[in-house]
Amino acid sequence: MLLYQALLDKNAPEDNESLFARICPGKPWSPTAFRLLMSDLQKLLDQYLALEHWLDTPAAVETDMAQAYRQRGLERHFEDALNLAKTGLERNALRNSEYFIRSGQLLWEEARFQTQHHPEEERFFTALSDNADLIWLSQKLRYLCLYKAYQTRFQSNRELPFRAEVDSLLSRPDFLHHPAVSTWYYCLKMLESPESDQFFQLFKTEVFAHGFIFRAEEMRDLHLFAINYCIRKVNEGHSQFFHDIMDFYKDGLSKGHLLDRGVLSHFTYYNIVAAALQTCDYAWAENFIQDYRNMLERRYRDSAYSFNMARLKFARKAYPEALELLQHSNYHEPLLNMAAKTMAIKIYYELDEYEVLDAHLEAFIKYIRRKPGLGYHRQHYLQMARFTQKLIHLNWINKAEVQLLRDRIAAEPALAEKEWLLERF
Repeated sequence: MLLYQALLDKNAPEDNESLFARICPGKPWSPTAFRLLMSDLQKLLDQYLALEHWLDTPAAVETDMAQAYRQRGLERHFEDALNLAKTGLERNALRNSEYFIRSGQLLWEEARFQTQHHPEEERFFTALSDNADLIWLSQKLRYLCLYKAYQTRFQSNRELPFRAEVDSLLSRPDFLHHPAVSTWYYCLKMLESPESDQFFQLFKTEVFAHGFIFRAEEMRDLHLFAINYCIRKVNEGHSQFFHDIMDFYKDGLSKGHLLDRGVLSHFTYYNIVAAALQTCDYAWAENFIQDYRNMLERRYRDSAYSFNMARLKFARKAYPEALELLQHSNYHEPLLNMAAKTMAIKIYYELDEYEVLDAHLEAFIKYIRRKPGLGYHRQHYLQMARFTQKLIHLNWINKAEVQLLRDRIAAEPALAEKEWLLERF
């Protein structure tokens, strides 16, 4: 305890020898003794974290109490602990695989106790078997979903075992009456059959209706699966899925599923604003940008806030305000810096500031050429800058020249802001 308190003290000595002298006055300095003290403190901290997790797990204490009482033959104490465990488990909203695991443990303890007095009892075998099926299905389906997402990202062809057996089991409709099974099953079918909207709609209904039965980390996974699916559909040209993206973002934000220990990823912050602007939900976007600014990691707050406010101003055609936000901000991340410079290009074009735009484009091209680590983005943005230069010097009276440039832009595979460029025609 003395070592722990000393480590928390801001005025504690920084070197180990002085720290040892403070907590062990009168003892000679020994590096070995100090390492043993630190090791003992680490063990205590490990035990504390494990104990805290155990106490926070629904019915965990009561279940272990029941087991201890049964093993010692204390029947009345066993029955009291078993009833407490059952009550605590049912009062908790969780009905996920953890719930089925805990239910199985309680069933097992009760079966061991009851069959001592009634060895002919049969009902526990059926209950234990059915519960084991629910444990396996609810866990297996989650792992299959995680692996399917991995396959999509890394192009793996390997299949996990027992995939066909899952479908066979779920041909029994009683399993799908359990949201812990049906939610993950529809999620898996959605990921496996992205061309069909049917499973996505079933999955969305399950998540919004029964999300409270899962832990926050499970809900985070479910929301990200849905959002990534919708992004894929949008990229295929189904822009109506932007509204579904916003449904999941709003639900995830309101229930805290998209936060990690109270922190919102700056990538998620950008993506949410982008989706809100696509659905023209400008008022909501403005409130979100303001309300979640302080939930970002400190190093990203100012740049993420100014850039996304600039995007909002740009969407509202408040071009001077957007430009001012961009000009008075420092964007140290290269890709964010290029996105900000690209927005400035679009603003200068909309304001007919062609001389300023020409100079800005030249500076932008020099920046891209000398900046390392841009990967494929280098070519995409270089092409965008060059085509914009051609656009502002285009002879619009010459219809053939106009059509030729439009065709070249449409045919270019490596081009940032292609849609915006084509809209200029």
